[in-house]
Amino acid sequence: MKNLFTLFLALFLLTSCSDETIPEGILIRVENSSNVDFKDVLVSSGSGNMEFGAIKARKKSDYREFESAYRYGFVSVLANGKELRIQPYDYVGETPLSKGYYTYKLDLETSDPDNLFLTLELVVA
Repeated sequence: MKNLFTLFLALFLLTSCSDETIPEGILIRVENSSNVDFKDVLVSSGSGNMEFGAIKARKKSDYREFESAYRYGFVSVLANGKELRIQPYDYVGETPLSKGYYTYKLDLETSDPDNLFLTLELVVA
């Protein structure tokens, strides 16, 4: 009888508890790590374009679901009135990301104010 109760308790716990932290897909957000507001943020990483809109300095966007994605991708932003891009050539040899939560952390390299460029770092949540 004790074993039967234990079995029912285990089945109840397995079927009634869900872990909402396990995503159903590949979820990516964009973090603006710079001190400059970004406008017209666009990301393409494997399965088409995803618009993130405006992201204020030092803020993060909401997560967006991608069918497939890689640790980097095409990124376009408008910063200080200039369009900045990261343009990969291809994904040859790259392994697609597995289901999970990811952040594309964008920053500006500002060592030369006349020649800003965008950097991207993948952060796994």
